[in-house]
Amino acid sequence: MNDISPHSGPGTGTEPMLGTGCRAETAHTFAVHGTRLHYWTAGTATAPLVVLTHGAGADHRMFDPQIPALLAAGYRTLRWDVHHHGLSTSRTRRFRIADAADDLRALLTTCPEPWPVVLLGQSIGGYIAQEYLRRHPEDVAALVVIGSTSSTLPVTRGERARLALSLPLLRLMPYDRLADRMADAAAWTPQARAHLREAFRRMGRRAFLTVWEGVTRTLTEDPEYRIDKPQLLLCGEYDGVGTVKASMQRWNRRDPHSELRVLPDAGHVANLDAPVMVNQMIVDFLSGLKTHAG
Repeated sequence: MNDISPHSGPGTGTEPMLGTGCRAETAHTFAVHGTRLHYWTAGTATAPLVVLTHGAGADHRMFDPQIPALLAAGYRTLRWDVHHHGLSTSRTRRFRIADAADDLRALLTTCPEPWPVVLLGQSIGGYIAQEYLRRHPEDVAALVVIGSTSSTLPVTRGERARLALSLPLLRLMPYDRLADRMADAAAWTPQARAHLREAFRRMGRRAFLTVWEGVTRTLTEDPEYRIDKPQLLLCGEYDGVGTVKASMQRWNRRDPHSELRVLPDAGHVANLDAPVMVNQMIVDFLSGLKTHAG
């Protein structure tokens, strides 16, 4: 057994304001698949690595409250702007979760001794983390998911139809109005809503609809699939996005190595709505991790 927990204990520092970033981070770029990906790293090179992947319409800044807590607890962090998000802009009209997982694999090969890693994903970041885990289970020590459905659990015909219809409906709505509605639906606190409104507007209509078209193709039902890695599933009490709450409950029942926590006074972006509580849950989970070597 290899202990992937750090030797230092969790810190209790003050959370940073959203959008300020973290001065301890180093910015990088990496060219892959016609896009220059932007990513940020921090922490000691020998520390366990936590890789953070944001949700649709957001960018790496959505994890501003998490980075100081993870660093104080002795972890190394890597967060990135997924293709079409933030600084990782692209002229292509294509987005697929599988491609994003490939992008992440290529990016991680540039890191010193990254394996095994802890994957942390919010919303579609959770889909990317799941896809990466399916393709490269040997790379992953554990999975932390915030407000995301399982991409492999069976879905009803109605759920699949609603997902397919979502794209043409989104195309009909003026983008500023769409950005406001998405922010209000995803976040519970005024600060988190303001953060998401700015991120959605920064992303722009074309990029968002390109990404959402890829999201509608995400589900790959596999009733026999199980995840045999430790998992922390975090869901906001007021997460009303799609079927996230119900799916995470089913996911927890399916995988015996999973732990589901429901956060009060939080929505789909629980890490922004309730950052202190989320940080403590993540650090507690990581501190207890032990995983098989290789």
